[in-house]
Amino acid sequence: MTLVYDVPATPLIQNLAGRLSQEPAIKRPEWAQFAKTGVHREKAPRDANWWNVRLAAVLRKVYAEGPIGAERLRAAYGGPRDRGAAPNRAKSGSGSVAREALQQLEAAGLVEPVKGQGRRVTAKGRKLCDAAAHEVAGKLVETIPGLAKY
Repeated sequence: MTLVYDVPATPLIQNLAGRLSQEPAIKRPEWAQFAKTGVHREKAPRDANWWNVRLAAVLRKVYAEGPIGAERLRAAYGGPRDRGAAPNRAKSGSGSVAREALQQLEAAGLVEPVKGQGRRVTAKGRKLCDAAAHEVAGKLVETIPGLAKY
């Protein structure tokens, strides 16, 4: 069986975002169309589907690095803040986005809390991620000739 570690992140996240859009517990918050993803950003995301893509990326990160909490997610999705003539400094991403993403994934039953450590993937979340990875791997084998023999 193909696991999340065996496929590239970008196609996996796109596939997971499509699967998460069908979950009833996953809904973009009302404030998400106006919110920046951190103080290091100038504007809000332009992509209408950015919320599902972020949730998919968070689910993949919890799968690979879990248990993981909101503070580590903020650090992972942060970036350099432009300070004009002064050198840039690293800033964390939005805490509201990180917390809401974890809360929605928990409500969908894909992650569960671990006291004092953050959240980890449940069996349902692992099954969803591995199925997406298997599908992505199948598409990669079809598109790259000679890969099937490995």
